[in-house]
Amino acid sequence: MRITNWEEALVNYILLKRHEPFEYGVNDCCMFALGAALEITGEDKMSEFRGKYDSLKGSLKVIKEIGAGTLEATLDGKFPEVSIGYTQRGDLAFFDGSVGVVMGDFAYFASDDGLERVPRDLWDKCWSVGRG
Repeated sequence: MRITNWEEALVNYILLKRHEPFEYGVNDCCMFALGAALEITGEDKMSEFRGKYDSLKGSLKVIKEIGAGTLEATLDGKFPEVSIGYTQRGDLAFFDGSVGVVMGDFAYFASDDGLERVPRDLWDKCWSVGRG
């Protein structure tokens, strides 16, 4: 379930991360998106991944050893899938092998220059966060 003040927590998190550059294990797509889910629900669904990698190679190794083989399959095991058309703010979106945070008709994804907006029509898949 989502915490009482989840909307404020999500906005504050986005503001904190908006200019933070991409860094594996710290502010990569997974750590950014799961940080948002933590802010929304108070639950760290992928705590076992924190501090376990600091490179692309390391992240792929951890996904294979701890996760379900791929980021997408790992997220499938952690969050319920939701139709792209029924996503809500705070849900997770999948695009081009990365996971981001839905904010309406776009989602934020971690990038080298901070957060990058990707429009809904480009998403491949979505997951519900804390909505039952």
